[in-house]
Amino acid sequence: KKLCRSTPTDQPSRSVESASPALREMAAAAGAAAAGVAAGAFSYNRENYLYDAEFRWERFSSAREYANQQAEQYRADIRTLAALTVKKNTLWCVTATLCMALCVALYCAGRLGLHGPSPPAWIMGLWLTNNAAAFAFMALCIFLALHASFRAQAASTQLLTRKTRVPVPTLRQLDEARRFASEFEQQDWGDIFRIPYVSNNGAPKTDDAVYEEGEPVAGEGKRARSAPPSRAGRAKASSWVREEFEKDRAGTGECAALPADTAPEHFQLWTAVQKEFYQHDIYARVCIFYGFIHYVQSLCYYGLGHINIELRAFWVAYGCVFVIAVLMALMLRFDIVPANPEKKYYLNRCEYLGPVAVLPAAIGMSLDFQV
Repeated sequence: KKLCRSTPTDQPSRSVESASPALREMAAAAGAAAAGVAAGAFSYNRENYLYDAEFRWERFSSAREYANQQAEQYRADIRTLAALTVKKNTLWCVTATLCMALCVALYCAGRLGLHGPSPPAWIMGLWLTNNAAAFAFMALCIFLALHASFRAQAASTQLLTRKTRVPVPTLRQLDEARRFASEFEQQDWGDIFRIPYVSNNGAPKTDDAVYEEGEPVAGEGKRARSAPPSRAGRAKASSWVREEFEKDRAGTGECAALPADTAPEHFQLWTAVQKEFYQHDIYARVCIFYGFIHYVQSLCYYGLGHINIELRAFWVAYGCVFVIAVLMALMLRFDIVPANPEKKYYLNRCEYLGPVAVLPAAIGMSLDFQV
């Protein structure tokens, strides 16, 4: 038999043939391990996505609940402001009506001292004139107070139905807040197959300072507030977190800082509509004050006439009208407050001539009915 001798060139081929099964086994094991890792990472990140999607919906619902509570607070503020004007003017109307009834009661007698001689014409003129002035000012107060009250109610209704509404989410907003499980396939590949504890952890950092400043690019420095958010500053967040953040802050830009004492918008709206009735509110208060002043002064002249004619008690008449005159002076002192005490006013303190005028009237009645 012929012996076959192997040549040197045949030895490497045999070693490669013997090593190829081992390489194939190693490659298959590595592929299986990579596939297992990829499948595990895919499943892990998909669970994270579904977990975050559930919290995204709860976050949207909580934000809407807070917004609705804030809107209800604003609506309660408007109702309270309107009720302040309505209740105040209602009390003025009731008080003015009672004062008008008292004025009518004084008119019913026709003249002072029905059981004695006729009083002098000048005391009757003072009494009837002040009584009529009180009646007229009370009637004007009711007219102005009713207008202010009704207009405040109308303004409150207009603001509550047109301007200050509860922010009910639209169907589009609800759809944007909702997420489907299949949308996980639309995320970045790096987030779909992220390896836990190895690559970035995808933690949702939503601090405005972090996202607005971002990581400055070389040679550019800080980014402007009006510029779109930098992707570098959000690189550590998952793609669905970045998408949620950008959607929440869509349309935001740089705006001038408001003063610290700026009133909320619903207060500014109320201030605008208040210009249509605040004059009536103010002058209703002025009219009821003038009405009471004239009514109290008419009581002074009524007391002078009645006590002097019916009782002929002159010192009693002096004492009675003195007490009423002091009451009128106190009303003037408490109700008329100078806006600037250091400023000089023409005819300063002339309002106190009203209480002082009672003294000459008392002396005149004493002289007319002296024995």
